[in-house]
Parts: sequence; structure tokens; C-alpha cells
Amino acid sequence: MISLPLRVACILIAGFFIVLVVTYIYKLNNRKVFWGVGLTTIISILILLGLGILRPSWGTEIGMAVIVGISTAIGCAITLIYAAEDLHQKKRIKVKKIAETESVQEDMVSDHLKVTLPSRLDTELSRKIFDKAIDEGYIIINDSHYEWTLNKVLLAYMCGRIYCEDYPKKTIYDEKMYWMPGRVELFPGAELDKLFNMKDLTQSRHSRKNKAAPIGSEKIDKLFE
Repeated sequence: MISLPLRVACILIAGFFIVLVVTYIYKLNNRKVFWGVGLTTIISILILLGLGILRPSWGTEIGMAVIVGISTAIGCAITLIYAAEDLHQKKRIKVKKIAETESVQEDMVSDHLKVTLPSRLDTELSRKIFDKAIDEGYIIINDSHYEWTLNKVLLAYMCGRIYCEDYPKKTIYDEKMYWMPGRVELFPGAELDKLFNMKDLTQSRHSRKNKAAPIGSEKIDKLFE
């Protein structure tokens, strides 16, 4: 036969878990529910003790049941209040991280929107490759134009691949990669010079195509994978 104090403790602990389950299932405001239940429990016990309704005493089973019940109820109430603050703090940290991530993403988007590609350069492929190059650090956005961080020949090589369908190819004679011209011969050099604040990108492409691919061309090739 289970003793009265143990039965009282089991009932209170069961009620504690019922509060947790109901709060979770119905997605209630955990902090308010836990604080409400915790404070109500503690205040109710104090009022009952003050009115003399609860009279803990030693040496009797009823007295021990009251003591165990009060101790268990107060312990559960304190646990609920602690859980309320712990969950609230974790929620605040999570919201802060989300806000910081969204802020960074907005900054990145706003930077990309600073540069408007002219219609001749604005293609699906160019936007894709330029975005990848920005992520890799090959392109830096500076006001209304791009800055290229690698050498000019690699920029001409990348733009040749974008706009003229140039491609790399190994010959049967050696293991070198060669810069092969594509089907489109009209290279938008003037627009690219202005976009990247450079000069003579057309000449850089013209003097190197059909020759060995420039050193570092594998970096550019990866952007097209």
C-alpha cells in the first residue's frame, strides 16, 4: 500500500507534467503559463498556511503528507519559473541570431543592387557567374561598378566564356589547357571596360585566345561548373 505522502507527491508531480504537456501541445506562451502556474502555486500555499487550512505537523501520516505536498508543490513551482526564464532567454538569443542573419542578407542584396548591368551584359549566365565571382572574392562591389581582384587576362577569359562561349580544351599533343574561342565573336569590350573600370579587355582577349589558357584559369573554370 502506497503511503499518503507518496501519493500526494505523485499527484503533484503528475500535475506538473500535465502543465508541461498541455503547454507544448497547444503552443501556449510558455513563459506566461509557467510563471502563472508557479506563482499561483506558491501564493496559494502561503495563503492556505496563513489561514491555517494547511497545518503541517510531525509524527502523523497526514502531517507528513502536508509537508511532502508543500515541498513538492513549491519545488515544481520554482522549476516552472526557472524553465520559463530559460526558454525566454533561448528564444531571445534565437530571434537575435535570425535578425542578424537577415540583416547580413539584406546588406548583401543591397550591395548587389548597387550595380546595374547594361542590357548587353545582362544575361542569366552573366548574373550567375558574377554572383559566384563575388562570393569567391574575385569581384568587389565599389559604388556603381565592379572591381576585379585577379589579373586582367583572367577577367577577359571569364568574360569570353560568358559572352562569346569561349571554352578550355586540352590538345592531343600536350597536357596544357588552351583558350579556345567560341561561336560568338562579338565581345562587349566597351561595356565591360566601363563595368569593371578597366581598359582594353577586348585586346586582352584577342591577344590570348587560341593560346595556352592563362595561369589561374582553373579558378574561372570552376565558376562554370
